[in-house]
Order: sequence, then structure tokens, then C-alpha cells
Amino acid sequence: MFSVCASEIVDYLQNECHIECEFLRKSLDGAPLSGFAALTQARENDVSFWVGRIESVTHANGPSNDELNGVAAGLLFVPKFSRANVSENDGKSMSDNATMRDPLLEIFPHVKNIVAVAEPYHVMVKFLEHFEGDGFNDNMKTGVDFDAGVGYGENGPWIHPSAVVEGFVDEGCFVGPGCVVMRGASVGRGCRLESNVTIYPNVIVGEGCIFQAGVVVGSRGFGFYEHEGERRMVPHFAGVRIGNRCSFGANTVVAAGFISPTTIGDNCHLDSMVQIAHNCVLGNNIYMASQTALGGTTILEDGVQFAGGAKAAGHLTVGKNAIVTAKAGVTKSVPAGKTVAGFPAIDIEIWRRQMVELRMMAKKKLEK
Repeated sequence: MFSVCASEIVDYLQNECHIECEFLRKSLDGAPLSGFAALTQARENDVSFWVGRIESVTHANGPSNDELNGVAAGLLFVPKFSRANVSENDGKSMSDNATMRDPLLEIFPHVKNIVAVAEPYHVMVKFLEHFEGDGFNDNMKTGVDFDAGVGYGENGPWIHPSAVVEGFVDEGCFVGPGCVVMRGASVGRGCRLESNVTIYPNVIVGEGCIFQAGVVVGSRGFGFYEHEGERRMVPHFAGVRIGNRCSFGANTVVAAGFISPTTIGDNCHLDSMVQIAHNCVLGNNIYMASQTALGGTTILEDGVQFAGGAKAAGHLTVGKNAIVTAKAGVTKSVPAGKTVAGFPAIDIEIWRRQMVELRMMAKKKLEK
């Protein structure tokens, strides 16, 4: 666990990493920073970053202006760009005579320290590498009992001889042949890992969950950022948090988050070969049929249902109790309670009318 002030972090970045930093706002209290979190989840003792996107629709391709106004991070890395760049993203919030730094101070009124850098994503990674350490060991130990061990007591856990368990498995669990529970993972009471299940470090599973053969939870997500003309892999250290009574079908994959965990609520049921990308947030009572997939940072609110083969692009929200029909492709946020179909996914009644009209047009053409 680290505890440093904003000036210490900036000094390290400038002197050791040779990264140019500029304080746009600097707190006078020198309060220590001891954590990190995603932009909209960060609090006054957290470090976070913003890449510069503003969207009029929440989670369409980035946070809305209202969400940015509510950010309360202790230290925020922001991109260096001109007033024109900011105005292009959200002209309504900018005045004609604003300076280069004023728009950012207006966008983030509650952030204590704002530091402008050329590449906020890269700077955040460099900060984490140094101040949190390789593997984010302290973060991995959260809620995990490394010393509890495993065994064959009266109440279990029952572990197959071919399984490898280095993390914590609670009583009443069944860990089948070929399963791996890595050091830094925690599996709650009464879970069942059927066979060849892999649970990576910094994955915390609640009670009564079922993992069918071949499930992988906590692997590094498919994320990259650009630095000096090349793409670099994002270190997804934040793991996965899973609630109670969830089920995961064969060969389903849940990727780890970057600086905030990928999150799945209670009573979520995922079929076989489902892909949950890094930093997705799933509410409670989610149902996803086989071969469905979510792009990174997608939010599914409570009660959402995905039919077979449906997909969603990243950085969007599917509202409460919405339904995505089979093989639909969601490219923008879906309002609560809506049912969408087709590609790009639209309201199902409009899609049905389109399909009928297309059939009628084709039939008339064939009859000529």
C-alpha cells in the first residue's frame, strides 16, 4: 500500500520517467493519496486518468459531461490539448474567451489535483508500476486469506488430486480434475469448479457459484494503448469480482479489469462460450445465452437478457430489463426496458417492419 502526495508522484514521473507534467490545479493541503480507481469511481484519495472523451449520451463512447462534473479524484491525469480540442468535444460547456486550462477546470470542479500530460493512459501505467508494484500484490490480497489452505475436512472443500489450488477455497466447495486456483484468488463457500477451470489471481468469487468445464476467470483483457508509435498491452491488474449464485457455462471467459475490477453481480447466468471483456460491469439477474459477447467497459443493468450470438460494442450501457435478441449487434446504448434486434440493433418493432417491407419489395421484384 502506498501513501504519497500529488507532488511526489509528479516528481517521480518527471525525474525518473522523463514525462512532462503540468499542474492545472494543485491542492494546498498536500493530502496523501493511497488508492486508484476508474474515472467515475475515484474518490479524494484515489489517482485516476481521463483520455479526453466527452459524449452527450452516457457511456455511448465515453462518460457524459454530467458524469465528468461529478468526478472527485484526488489526482487526475488529463491530456494536454488546446481549447479548440475541448470545444470540439463539447462546445456547450466552453466560453469563447476560455484559456487552454480553464475548460478542464470547469469540467472537473471537484478534483483536487489536475495534472496535464501528453499520454494519460501511459502515465497511469507508469504510476501504477512504481507506486503499486509488480503484480499489485497489496490489491490482490484484498479479501483473500492466503494462510487458510485447503483440505478434505468434514465440510470440504473437496479437491481432486489433479487440481492445483494455491489461493483460498472455502468449505463446501468442489474443485474438479485439472482445475487451477491461483495464488491471490478467493472462491467462496459452496462453489463448484467442474473440470479444467482456471481462476487467476485477484479474482474474488462469492458463494454458490458454478463453473463448468474450461471456464477462465481473470485472464488479461484484450486492451492496448499507443505510445511512441507502437501499441502496448494494458496491464489488467484489477481482477474480477463475482457475486453469489452465478453460473458460467463451458469455455466462458471473464477478463480482468485495468485499475477497477470487472464486476458481475448476484444471480447472473452465462451460457457456454460467453466473452465478458475487461472492466465490464454486470448488475444482478443477467442472462446471456451461448456465444454472446461484451466489448470492454460495457455496463449491463439489472435484469438484462442477451439471446444467442448477440454482441455489444464497448463503452455503452444496456438499461435495466432490456432484451437483446439473437445475433443482434448493439452499437449504442439501449434504454431500460427496450427490446432490440438486428445490426445495428434497433427497436424490435421497427426491425420487424423493415424485414416485412424488405420481403415484400423482394417478392414484387421477383414477380415482374
